[in-house]
Amino acid sequence: MATNLADLRENLGLQLSEVEMLRSMYPEEDELKLDDEALIDIQEFCSGKTAEKPNGLNFSLSIYPDCESESHSAIDLSCYFPQDYPVVKPDFFARSQSLNRDVQKELNDDLSSYISTLDSGELCTLPAIQWIQENGDGYIVRSRTERSTSETENKSQYSECKSKKGALFLRMWLYMHHIYSKTKRKDILQWASDYNLTGFCLPGKPGVVCLEGDEYNVEGYFSRLRRLNWKKITCRHREKGTANKSVNDQRKFTGFVELFFEVHGTRENHMDMGQFLHYLEEHDLGYIFQVLFGIEGKSNCDV
Repeated sequence: MATNLADLRENLGLQLSEVEMLRSMYPEEDELKLDDEALIDIQEFCSGKTAEKPNGLNFSLSIYPDCESESHSAIDLSCYFPQDYPVVKPDFFARSQSLNRDVQKELNDDLSSYISTLDSGELCTLPAIQWIQENGDGYIVRSRTERSTSETENKSQYSECKSKKGALFLRMWLYMHHIYSKTKRKDILQWASDYNLTGFCLPGKPGVVCLEGDEYNVEGYFSRLRRLNWKKITCRHREKGTANKSVNDQRKFTGFVELFFEVHGTRENHMDMGQFLHYLEEHDLGYIFQVLFGIEGKSNCDV
């Protein structure tokens, strides 16, 4: 662990060098997605403009494995650099629409095992990319071979599985100081699909995320989301369902969407809270407004 500012700046300087290398390898915007706010914080800390320690860096990139098959499918690699990387290992999570859940877990377990063999202090992202390029196609081919039903049927079976007796429903309300980053907003939407969750994301300042689904999946999503670089993120409220009703029967939403209302403020970053309250009321959730913001809301539709 970094014991002083000099050690920390050295670690973060190596992270910045690795990011610059990745930018040269992945010049297209849709290939490498960085958390620009966190990156700026690290740059300012390393340059001495600020003494406030930055949070860890999150980013993702798309990797196309060397294909002997005709899959040509991308594997998305989500990366998290803790402050003390490369002294400590980074966190990698690979996912692809071409991988079923079991094969995807196996890929991540094997990738983690490979990364653990690298020496302490060694930069890990390029080895991880090369490992996925060399081995990823094998997992994709096996996943497609094992798939005995269509993608639609698999999703239906997964939904039914999560609705069986014994799966507990949970609705979680998250409050962020703000949600601006395009990368974060994309992850919020994509991860909701990965975890079979419904609800919404309200971007801007403040930011609100509603998650509903199987309790295990909601908690897993929140654990993953809170590791991103947030100025503030809190769970304001949890609503647990009843065991005698299925998870799907207790949902208020049919999908997961990003909300857009009229915006205000100098940066046009404040969503119209009256319209937001009306949206909540349409889903019989108007009571949560006071829980989130500590004040009683007034809908634009109120007379």
